[in-house]
Amino acid sequence: MKNNLMKYLREFGDRSFREMPFSEVDALTLALLVYMKFDGIVPGFNRGAPMSWEDIRKKPGWEHMFSDPVYGASYREAFELISKSRRYGRIRVNYFVEWIDEEREAQFAAITFFLGKGSVFVAFRGTDERLVGWKEDFNMSFLRLVPSQKRALDYVKGVARYTSGRLVLGGHSKGGNLAVYAASFVPASVQERIRRVYSFDGPGLWRHFYETPGFLRIRDRYCKIVPEQSMIGMMFSSYRDYRVVAGYKGGFAQHDLMQWKIRGPRFCYKRRLRKKSSRRSKNLGAWIRSLSSGQVALFVDTLYELVCSTKARNVYELFQRPFAAARAMVGRFRRMEKKRRRQFWAVLRGLVRAVRR
Repeated sequence: MKNNLMKYLREFGDRSFREMPFSEVDALTLALLVYMKFDGIVPGFNRGAPMSWEDIRKKPGWEHMFSDPVYGASYREAFELISKSRRYGRIRVNYFVEWIDEEREAQFAAITFFLGKGSVFVAFRGTDERLVGWKEDFNMSFLRLVPSQKRALDYVKGVARYTSGRLVLGGHSKGGNLAVYAASFVPASVQERIRRVYSFDGPGLWRHFYETPGFLRIRDRYCKIVPEQSMIGMMFSSYRDYRVVAGYKGGFAQHDLMQWKIRGPRFCYKRRLRKKSSRRSKNLGAWIRSLSSGQVALFVDTLYELVCSTKARNVYELFQRPFAAARAMVGRFRRMEKKRRRQFWAVLRGLVRAVRR
């Protein structure tokens, strides 16, 4: 059996937080849970009291949480282990918010876990299967602020208003980006309550973000962890104080939290990124910085238009019919203005060169 998150939950689920303090692997566990479909199950602000796992099981249609066609079985297994464990069994859940806005190109979701003794964990969802979420990710390459970052800031302010005590923030992928952004721009009185901020392979922010007064105030509480072949987590980031965890699979598959190696109650850390991954991320970052915001925007908007021409409702549908999708995109591309096609190809060729180096 892989020594991964599921094995950790089985081996240490009977240890309370008093017996074994909250760790980065526990933060990863909660960052995974936010990907479940809590809509219609867990209440939002001012809509109900915190729920226990048993309360969730009693809700009509609660198994909708595991409806993801790819990861649903893994989510169900994790939920069963967590909800029946001594370690996580007393956690309460509240303030689930999900916001999808096609027009504003935004995809956001967050939930709050009450850990007990005045501590709460705010978990931000990364990019899910919706195409608009991927578009928002790409927009980060040329926009200083995307809608989900503003929504994350508002969400943390709301949690701080309705709770007292210590706050822990975290998320995977875009969720980690949202966590550090929100932690850096909440009022100082809220920052004082933040105990830790976790970013699991989350992309960075704009170039001088890590010099802002807000980030510098929480820098010593910021924990960024990336896999040894990280691509997503090393994008748009000049921040080099991070930890590297070993992974089972290679390449982009390491972005999957289930592929991170765990030894005992801790991650299996490596000294540094693999050389090829480090070189590739540097080349990609340099390539992006070499382009104007207009060039990047045109490339991202064109790519999204091509993907939308397939009529796929999500990423899964896009890859289920790759040949039909390719035909639709080629047809749409041929109908575009010649100048736009030429500009798109120029940027795409540069992207391919940057990744191959």
